[in-house]
Amino acid sequence: MHKSLLLFSAAASLAVVSCNQDKQAAVDAATTPSADTAVVVDDDMAYRADADRVITRVANDLDLRDTTVVSTIGRTYYTRGRRLAEVNNRYTTDTTGRYAALRAVNDETDNAVKMAVSDEQYNTYSANREVYYEGTPYTVVAVREPAAAAPARRTGPSIVKYDKKKNGETKIVYSNGKTVKIDKDGDTKVEYPNGTKVKRDADDGEVKVKR
Repeated sequence: MHKSLLLFSAAASLAVVSCNQDKQAAVDAATTPSADTAVVVDDDMAYRADADRVITRVANDLDLRDTTVVSTIGRTYYTRGRRLAEVNNRYTTDTTGRYAALRAVNDETDNAVKMAVSDEQYNTYSANREVYYEGTPYTVVAVREPAAAAPARRTGPSIVKYDKKKNGETKIVYSNGKTVKIDKDGDTKVEYPNGTKVKRDADDGEVKVKR
């Protein structure tokens, strides 16, 4: 009888320990980001860093002073970066399909920019598309005749400060606290409100994330 009680007690103890371990494992799984999640976050920051880099070039070339327009084009380029990555992942062997899909993404980007700027600014943009689209295909369009530009819709954080210094460095401050610095060589440094910092090397495209 005593032997049976001892065996029962030992089995119960093992069950409790096992239950506690399972609970802790569940808690760890719920609170610890997976490797896939970390990759998604890093990719998202890379898209934003690229968008900040290109919009700085576009803003300088087009002499954009309206922070709402700059913000609109910045969001357009962020969306473009995500879609280009999706196209490259989807069309790994179909070069014809990949070419057509990349061109479609750039054409939609072009239309979004066209709606946000003046005729003169768009004509300047069109002349520089080869630089902005970095070797990816796009449809060549004729120079646009002067017409009233459609008002840009404002969503998400806007730019509250755009400062281009004499040393060639550009600093952009967004309404949500995000700060972007781009030096004269094109290297980009982004600091987010939560303290996360993202650096992108313009020469090799390497992105470093520090949390």
